[in-house]
Amino acid sequence: MQVAKNYLYNAAYQLLNIIAPIITLPYLARVLGKNGVGVASWTNSLVTYFLLIASLGIVTYGSREIAYVHKNEALRQKKFWEIQTIHFIAGFVALILYVLFIYTGGAFNQRIHQNELFLWYQIWVIFSGMVDISWYFIGLEDFKKTVLRNMMIKLAMTVLIFILVKKPTDIGAYILLLALSQVFGNLSMWFYLIGKFRWPKLKELNLKSHWHPVFMMFLPTIATQIYLQLNKTMLPFITGVTASSGIYDNADKIIKVCLALVTSVGMVMLPRMSAHYAAGEHDQMKKAIHSSMDFVSAIAVPLAFGIAAVGPTAMLWFLGKSWGDVGSALVLLTPIIVFIGWSNVIGNQFLIPTKRLSEYTWSVTFGAVLNVFLNFFLIFIWGVKGAALATAISEFAVIAYQLFVTRNDMKVRAHFVGLWRYLLAGLAMYFAVLYFVANHGIGIKSTLIETIIGGFVYLLVLVILRAPILKRLLNWRSFR
Repeated sequence: MQVAKNYLYNAAYQLLNIIAPIITLPYLARVLGKNGVGVASWTNSLVTYFLLIASLGIVTYGSREIAYVHKNEALRQKKFWEIQTIHFIAGFVALILYVLFIYTGGAFNQRIHQNELFLWYQIWVIFSGMVDISWYFIGLEDFKKTVLRNMMIKLAMTVLIFILVKKPTDIGAYILLLALSQVFGNLSMWFYLIGKFRWPKLKELNLKSHWHPVFMMFLPTIATQIYLQLNKTMLPFITGVTASSGIYDNADKIIKVCLALVTSVGMVMLPRMSAHYAAGEHDQMKKAIHSSMDFVSAIAVPLAFGIAAVGPTAMLWFLGKSWGDVGSALVLLTPIIVFIGWSNVIGNQFLIPTKRLSEYTWSVTFGAVLNVFLNFFLIFIWGVKGAALATAISEFAVIAYQLFVTRNDMKVRAHFVGLWRYLLAGLAMYFAVLYFVANHGIGIKSTLIETIIGGFVYLLVLVILRAPILKRLLNWRSFR
């Protein structure tokens, strides 16, 4: 039951981290317009590269290391301070590099110079990364604290957006609210350590033992973020329109809501799988991975088909008719819900816990390089649609590589035993929803009915096909 609770907590954490922007998205689309949303998205994509330096690969590495020693309080505290000290050092380096980037970039590029003030506002994003200790609680499989923290911060931010962002010139206020909410949210987690942790003696810390594995974890993090952020960065430069970054970003936000449900399995299972590996329980690991892959497929497939069917018309009333391009990008991005879900299981539940970081790094690096290559051609030809297509192809390449390198450890076919059932149910849902869309108007009522119809058809077909996932959902212990 602990894994089930942690999945629900982590799903809530991921959803709350994204739902707040989604709630405000239609409001901001109308108040800030395409250019305002585009500026916020583009400047955020730039600061994200420096946030990577500040964060290194610590969220994943740190949670894994804490999971290894979770029963030894003294060693756990020592590891926490060692890893967090490295975190602080990396953060200060990132701050220095970011300041240099703003000064030098503005001198050589007019677009950077025009948005220099907004780039300064984004500096708080780096501070938020420096004080993020969510990895410690993830390693302890304590997801409740992060959920409560995120709920309070995100609700406050949502209310403040409606209060403070009222006209197109309020771009700066919007950027600051997003950045500062992350800072205060991450700082609040430190209060849980007051009275429980003693300040470390620097001479007792062994930072050297962590540098290499942290760096190795940093490489796949860079690669992953490159093809998550590079599209938004490149679009204004290639298309010459800042708004294109906002169009892609809005489509990306919708997809991330779905991904929050799917990837929560991987984050929840990482500490559990690390513990299995440390105890030599390899068969237990493989059994859990097969279950996770089946569970992810059961969730990701209907989400992908559902968004593809509903998205194009739903965006017209959700964001406004001027944002119709978001729907087209959304359809092309839907496959990544499935691909990222699968790669999250193989990467977070097998390659990382078993310390096969080089293979994990190569998989995401391969995807990142392919994404950069495809972006130059596809964005030039198809703009935002090209960026979305490049992302989908790259994510497929990542999971294909991971399945290839793990083929001797686990039977690939065993991962997808129930996939044909989910695909048939997904297709039935897709065509049922498309039929309704073609015969009804555009509006919130229609979208809600389409969603209900889609969910009902999907579940009905699964019942008819007797999908094993239905029994597994009634017995959460199968994920242990």
